[in-house]
Amino acid sequence: MQIGYIGLGKMGLAQVERLLKKGYRVVAWNRSAGPRETARKLGAEVNGTLQEVCRKIKKPRLLWLMVPHAVVDDIIQEIVLRLSKGDTVIDGGNSFYKDSMRRAKELSRKGINFLDVGTSGGPFGALNGACLMIGGNRRVFRRCEPLFRDLSAHLAYSIIRANNGISSMRSKKSGTEEGDYAYAYIGKNGAGHFVKMVHNGIEYGMMQAIGEGFAVLKKSQFALDLQQIAELYNKGSVVESRLMGWLAKAFTEHGENLKDISGEVAHSGEGLWTVETAKELRVPVKVINDSLDFRLKSKGNPSYTGQVVSALRNQFGGHNVKRSD
Repeated sequence: MQIGYIGLGKMGLAQVERLLKKGYRVVAWNRSAGPRETARKLGAEVNGTLQEVCRKIKKPRLLWLMVPHAVVDDIIQEIVLRLSKGDTVIDGGNSFYKDSMRRAKELSRKGINFLDVGTSGGPFGALNGACLMIGGNRRVFRRCEPLFRDLSAHLAYSIIRANNGISSMRSKKSGTEEGDYAYAYIGKNGAGHFVKMVHNGIEYGMMQAIGEGFAVLKKSQFALDLQQIAELYNKGSVVESRLMGWLAKAFTEHGENLKDISGEVAHSGEGLWTVETAKELRVPVKVINDSLDFRLKSKGNPSYTGQVVSALRNQFGGHNVKRSD
């Protein structure tokens, strides 16, 4: 299978590497030269222009965009002149869902398919299998489903029977056991990015709660070992999670004082979009709104809570969170 891949940031390069390992022919492009060279060394066919990417992909073309939301329209405007009826464009980045709805309509007038795919898991997930939330025409989704299966995480499960007789499922590493793939068709165009937007809003609240909780633990009278507690919380407790595992890893790498981690927390658009959309829908989202407000106010007002949240952002997303002083 072949695919045109546009955008070779941390997520893009990791996803390209995964596709190449799966046997895809990847024709790639990136604005800057450094990532292009890295992709070439991985085995991708790298081109200097978007036109060349479109020319080298056989019809019906399949192109995946993994670029910042602010440049998606510019990319589409440039490639649409080289696309044909029946081609498919997939936006795997963090675009605003209303923009995705608009882009789908504009491309459909030219007979070009559009899918919006919320992608969660950070660079690690992009390389080892991500969680994909897919919006668009169901028929087009079905046609592209082998691609989504190849890009998504494969979860194998074992059945755990509790003392009360209630069965539950706990994920294990991929293997020969029965399992599931971490992708789903969500609904019409815009739905994929809408669900990813809310996912990121929830993520804001979860990280904020972890940051606040560990700030309380740190200030207590008990001289607690925070790394030990993070590891303990992540062993069967109600708050067991990937985030807790990442925090334990951050303590290992940076020490529990997180001295080299900034207490000022950056924010991306998804948290703000979630709050604004909730207001339109008249749904209260106090936790998410407060988490966003904390990030906005953290500039010039660092805290240990902010250091924990920053450390988590670095662990799953590779964000630069080093102290500037």
